[in-house]
Parts: sequence; C-alpha cells; structure tokens
Amino acid sequence: MFVLVNGRQVASTAAERMVTIDNRIERLEGKIARGERFTEPAEDPAGQLRAAALARLDARLVAEQRGIDRATARLVLAETAVTDAGRVLVRARELALLAANGTMGPADRQVIAGEVRGLKDQLLGLANARDEAGRFLFAGARDGLAAYAADADGAVRFEGFGAGPGAEAAGIAGAAPPAGPVLFGTDEAGAFAVLDGLLEALAEPDDDARAALLDTAIGGLGESHDRLVVGHALIGTAMARLESETERVAAGRLEAARGLASVKGLDLAAAISELEALRLTLNAAQGVFQRVHGTSLFDRLG
Repeated sequence: MFVLVNGRQVASTAAERMVTIDNRIERLEGKIARGERFTEPAEDPAGQLRAAALARLDARLVAEQRGIDRATARLVLAETAVTDAGRVLVRARELALLAANGTMGPADRQVIAGEVRGLKDQLLGLANARDEAGRFLFAGARDGLAAYAADADGAVRFEGFGAGPGAEAAGIAGAAPPAGPVLFGTDEAGAFAVLDGLLEALAEPDDDARAALLDTAIGGLGESHDRLVVGHALIGTAMARLESETERVAAGRLEAARGLASVKGLDLAAAISELEALRLTLNAAQGVFQRVHGTSLFDRLG
C-alpha cells in the first residue's frame, strides 16, 4: 500500500515542529532569566511541593525576625532610658552629699532643692519613655498608658501592671523591658519616694533631723541606683538572647535558600548549552523549510 503525502502536509508538519522548538526556546530563556529549573508545577510536582514548603518556612522565619527586631528596638530604647536614669540618680546623690556638708545654708539648700525637683521631673520622663510606636516601655502589659503619674500631692505612682510585650510572636518569652517597679522600685520605697525624702530633708530647718533625713536619702539613692544597674543587666541579657535568636533565624533562612536552590536551581551551563542547541536546530530547520518551500515559516504564519 502506498501512502500519498502531499506538500501541504509536509509543510504543516515542519512548521509545527519549528513552532514547538521556538516555544521550548522561549520557556528555556525564561528559566535562565529567573535562574529556576521549573516554572510550572506540572514540570516537577514533587519539587514544587518541596519548594512551597521551603517558601512557607522562609516566610515564617521572616515574620519571626520582624518580631525580634521590634523587641530589640524596645530594649535598645529601654537601655538608653535606664542609663540616663542612672545618671539622674548619681547627680541626686551628689547633691544630697553636698547638702550634708555643714557649710550649706538655707539659701544653698533651696538652690539644691530646685535642681532635685528638676531631676525628679527628668526621672519621671525617663520612666515614661516610649518606643517608636508610642507604647510606654516600662508600663508592663498596660503600655498604652503612662507607666507613672504624679498625684495631687506630687507623689509618683506606678500605673502599669504585668509584663510588657517582647518577642512572643517569634516564640521567645521574657524579652521585654523590665516593668517599672523592677527598675524604679515600689511607690513607697522607690526612687521617686527617695527623691521626695531628699526634698523633705532640704526643707527641714532642724540640723539633726535634716542630717538624719539626708543620710536616709543618700542610702536610698544608692539602693535605687543599684536597682537600675541590675535592670540594665537584665536588659543586656535579653538583648544578647535576641541576638542569638537573630543568628538562628539567619541560619534557618540560609538553609531554606539553599534548599530552594537545590530544588528549583537551574544548571546554568547546561541550560545555555541546550538553548544554543535548540537555536541551531531551529535555524537549520528554518533554512531547510525556506529552500524546500520557497518561503519562511514566519511568512506562512503571517
């Protein structure tokens, strides 16, 4: 039996083959541009599932790092505020020691009292320090409102409660700035009460009573400063932990990237060789097509 194949059928088959090659070239060029071995799930279903899992892992790690970054930023601001608060108390103690000098008269003590009142206001501002989002650093869980407020008599009271936000979103507990009482003491025996005691001493006319009050204030200021030193160490420990967690996240993201590269990564040298071979094949096929049929593939397609 003879099968008759006319010129139109031959031309159609050749044209389809060249279109197929041209499509392969276009897809391969896209893969090379993206550096990916496959772009459609059907090309490698198992690889696509693995790549999707790795992408989800990386997205989770990115979210964890954002939480770590926010917590770190709060701790940095808290560290600065605690350091400045320490300087305030050091200066207050210097003034108390100066006032304890027997050569200080009533006018001198009034000048010192004025500076102490300014230091108290400064300390209150530091105790009510905020983060970049406007949340109060030392108010604990009630960080939408000021950590400390003065009552009608000028006594400063802690208004917060509980522990503040840290890096819980990243699965890390205990990375929040210490709450106010940890740093500034309780209302009755904290730094603000000590400063009030110092002001009372400076206003006391009786020498013996004033001396006793000044001794109490000097001791209290030392204890208050020590409390800030301990709080500063707590903040430093939390920051070191978050730095370690940042390293963990970075290592995890690197492994995820390596995994994605192994799953989707393209062998560039092999892909370029294949691309050149396909181009040579297409050029040769087009040349034959034009010589045999007297026109180019693209003329026919047009």
